[in-house]
Amino acid sequence: MNRQAGRHGARVHYVDAVRVWAIALVFVVHVAEVFNPWDEWHIQNAERSRLIGELALIPAPWVMPIIMLLAGVSAWYSLHRRDNRAYFRDRVVRVLLPLIIGTLTLVPPQVYLERRFRGQFNGSFFAFYPRFFDGIYPRGNFSWHHLWFLAHLFLYSLLALPLFRYWMRNGSGRTIRWAAKVSGHRGGILWLAVPLILERNLLWGLFPERHMLASDWSNHALLFVAYIYGFVLAGTPWLGRAIDAQWPRAFAAAALGTACLSVGAWTGVVPARIPPPYSLAYLAFWTLYSMVAWAWMVAVLGAARRWLDRDSVVVRYGRRTGYTVYIVHQPIIVAVAFLVVQTNAPVAVKFTEIFVISGIATFLSAELVSRFAGPAFVALSGVAHAALQDAHAEHGHAD
Repeated sequence: MNRQAGRHGARVHYVDAVRVWAIALVFVVHVAEVFNPWDEWHIQNAERSRLIGELALIPAPWVMPIIMLLAGVSAWYSLHRRDNRAYFRDRVVRVLLPLIIGTLTLVPPQVYLERRFRGQFNGSFFAFYPRFFDGIYPRGNFSWHHLWFLAHLFLYSLLALPLFRYWMRNGSGRTIRWAAKVSGHRGGILWLAVPLILERNLLWGLFPERHMLASDWSNHALLFVAYIYGFVLAGTPWLGRAIDAQWPRAFAAAALGTACLSVGAWTGVVPARIPPPYSLAYLAFWTLYSMVAWAWMVAVLGAARRWLDRDSVVVRYGRRTGYTVYIVHQPIIVAVAFLVVQTNAPVAVKFTEIFVISGIATFLSAELVSRFAGPAFVALSGVAHAALQDAHAEHGHAD
């Protein structure tokens, strides 16, 4: 067993550290989106900045996949502590309930401010709220916005459960043994990008919807593979050893690929004008994109395993509030940006104002939720726990 698998109850500090810094990076990305010239976001400044846009462009291929990979690591530990019923209950309480509550409370203000900003609604928020349920965003109003990650994670938790239980009962299968053998060679870990390359090239052109649970198959494939890789990383020694040995090469590949993507963005090739589906340029772009995504994941994990596998004040704070920070950060950024972009300040000043004000408000909100809303949520979790137990007993379901 690797250093993770041998300590079922212990904290794996590098996993917590990567999660903390990845969520912080998501915050930076969303602030940068306000000024991103290559993308359309909920609230955007009239004047854009390519330099600030790079802050959103560079992490785009890998930051959410690595958070999903870390969720796969957590799934391994959770399934060693829980049977299937307890695991499902935990997913409902920790993922599905925050998704529902957040969609009904944190997303409507974002859509309202966007409609106000674009001149599509002029009334009060209370007048708008019933209209939140009119149609599906972006043509309609109903959305889960940044909480799409929770919807995907809940789905993956259920879909992967039979596979994970099978691996835990029967050990690694032929595919896993083949992957371990291939990854052990110099630079071989980059071959694990092949599933990402294949799915991105095949599915992106077929399914244009993004962040829609029933139709976003390209992102599903990338994120679901990352989720499975996280489970494998936690449960077997070979992937961790390959990462430890090869992450510097992965970093070099990631940096080179990112430089190519940045040049493409500055010259107007991508991402505003992704090549037509299945053209040679399309295949080249998504191959590069997928390779960069996996190379950055390997590089970040390798560096963290080497230098961040220890407890610290930042890691402890992030462990306690990081999940809440992710949930509350975007509505705060949208609200602050709504006010700031309407001023006449230069772009650099506006970016700084949004970053600082949103950062302070986000961490204060996360602290308040952790200290005061936490007990209420624990009580709600207990009610949900009891209800699920009653339903289980009534219908006689077996694990």
